[in-house]
Formats: sequence, structure tokens, C-alpha cells
Amino acid sequence: MAHPLPLLCPSAEPLRLQTVARRRLPSRLPVAMLVRGLAVIAGLGMPVAAATLADLAHPAPAVSPVR
Repeated sequence: MAHPLPLLCPSAEPLRLQTVARRRLPSRLPVAMLVRGLAVIAGLGMPVAAATLADLAHPAPAVSPVR
């Protein structure tokens, strides 16, 4: 007995069996927000650190009272 021909349509996409849904990778948005926040904090702290270091390197002379 001959085997029946498979019912295929050449223009149709091949059938795919439904598999277990893939786990979505967690969003990278929280990590990006954390890095951005740290960069902002570091950027705001730079002038303070620079002023502190400059003051330590070249302290202002004590101002004597006017006579």
C-alpha cells in the first residue's frame, strides 16, 4: 500500500509546534538607571572634592584683624 502524500502548501510557512515559552531576559533599565544615578552623584561631588583638595594644597592665609 502506498503512503499518502503529505498535505503541504508550498507558499505557507512551516508549522511549528508550540514550545514552552522562553523566559524573557530581565530588563536592563534598572541597571542603567543605577549607573546613571551614580554618575550624577559622582559628577556633583567632583567640584566639592576638587575644592577640598585645592584648599588642602594651598590653604588661604589667615586674615589678620584691621587695626
